[in-house]
Amino acid sequence: MTQNLVDGREATHIQFEKAAHKAKYFLPLYLLVPVLYAVAFYFSGGAMEWNAFGLGALGWVIALFLRGPLSAIVMKMKLSQEKTTAIIVGSSGVLEESVRLVVLMVTSTAFSWSLSVGQGWAAVEVLFTMVNIIVILSLAHRTDEKAVQAKEMLRMQGQLNTSPLWGVIERIFASALHIGFTLLVAHYPWLVVLFIPLHSIVNLTALKLAKKSIVQTELMIAIVGTAILVLGLTI
Repeated sequence: MTQNLVDGREATHIQFEKAAHKAKYFLPLYLLVPVLYAVAFYFSGGAMEWNAFGLGALGWVIALFLRGPLSAIVMKMKLSQEKTTAIIVGSSGVLEESVRLVVLMVTSTAFSWSLSVGQGWAAVEVLFTMVNIIVILSLAHRTDEKAVQAKEMLRMQGQLNTSPLWGVIERIFASALHIGFTLLVAHYPWLVVLFIPLHSIVNLTALKLAKKSIVQTELMIAIVGTAILVLGLTI
């Protein structure tokens, strides 16, 4: 039994090292996502307003920090890991869309301004994803108990068997979703009432689908993200 456990950990360690080796080469592609959006919008007549970009990034960070108190409360409830994760992930709609609305209402709802706010919001999420990947990559050569547990959790989630390219694809369409949400809320603030549950449903559905199929997960995000962005650009 002990030997099987050791062999299993060794197999996970080798699998993780291979996945980490591939993932590090995809990190520059993440940076291309906000850059290409900015270039595309620039040549379409949507020049970047950097103050708005910064406020969008700040808004996302504020929404992230607001999850802290919620996480602390949920942890004290001693729920299962699955329920705890679902509550925290599901809170994204309320926290992000509320903050997004406030940022726009206290600054400006002009098209170029809201477009830049949306890009800043999406860009900092890409940066946060990259930081998470770098942290995960730091586990590659570690063999302590916490590192072993983290690697095993990633293996059980199926993340060691999927191509890192899927993460880049997800950022493309998740960015489209954020930019589209921002444009639509800027034009029709009342839409936040619809976007709060929609945002949470998208994230919870992605969480559920990720356990079954990465293709289905990214297809769902692609469809919703593209639809919301197109609507935002055509209002």
